[in-house]
Amino acid sequence: MPTGFRELDEFLDGGFFRKELVVVGAATGAGKSLFSAQVFLNIAKKCFKSAYFSLEISNEMIVSRLVGQVANVKPSKIMRGWLTPEEFKRKHDAEISLQVYEDSLNFYDTLYKFKDIEKEIVENKYEFVVIDFIQNVIAEQKDEYSNLTLISIELQRIAKENNCCIVIVSQLSNMALRGGYTEYKGSGAIAMVADLGFFLLRNMGEDDLDKDKLILKLAKNRRGFSGKKFGFQIVTDGALLVPIQISDER
Repeated sequence: MPTGFRELDEFLDGGFFRKELVVVGAATGAGKSLFSAQVFLNIAKKCFKSAYFSLEISNEMIVSRLVGQVANVKPSKIMRGWLTPEEFKRKHDAEISLQVYEDSLNFYDTLYKFKDIEKEIVENKYEFVVIDFIQNVIAEQKDEYSNLTLISIELQRIAKENNCCIVIVSQLSNMALRGGYTEYKGSGAIAMVADLGFFLLRNMGEDDLDKDKLILKLAKNRRGFSGKKFGFQIVTDGALLVPIQISDER
C-alpha cells in the first residue's frame, strides 16, 4: 500500500503491508493527523477500502483537509465557506475528483469504544485503517496503562486476522516532550507491537523558515534497518505535506 511519498515508499519496498501495525507518534499540533490523513487519501486512491476513525476532530475537518490537499485551499476556509470564486471552483473540482474513490473513503467520528471500532473493521472488511488517536480509545480497563496495552495487542491481532494494515496515531510521553527520550504515551506495548514505529518532529531549527518543516523518523522497523529520517514541508496553509531533502545530521 503506497503512502504516496516516493522516498518513504522506496525505503519500505513499496509502502505499508497488509497484516502490519504502524504507529505514528508526535506532540500535540506537530502534524501527526495531517500526515496520517494524507497517507490515508493516497492509499484510498489506490482503491484499497479504507477507514479513518477520528477520536479527536470531526469528519467535517478531516474531509476538509483532504479536499484542501487536492484543491490547494486552506481547510478552515473550506469549512467556513470563505472562498474566492477561484478557490470555490478548485474546491468543487476537487470534490468531484474524490467522488471516484467514494467507496474507498470511509469516516467515523462518533466511535470511541474499542469493541465498536473492531466491529466496523471486521464487518466492512477494511484493508487500510487509521485510528486517530489511540489514547482516546476506550477499552474499559482499570487504568490508562492497562487500557492502552490491551488495545495495542488487540489491534495487532485484528490486523493479522483481517489481512489489513492499521495505522495508530499516538501522543508522545511526558518524558519525550521534556526531551529525555522518545516513547509513545501510556504504555510500552504500543511500541512493542508496532511493525513500523515512526516519530514526527516539528520545528527543526530556530529560523522562522523551519517552523513548517517536519522530520519523520523511522524508529522501529521489523523488516530491517531503522533510524532513517524523511523531511516534509507544510504548504497550502497546513493542508498538504511536500517531501523535502534533509541532511543526515538533522
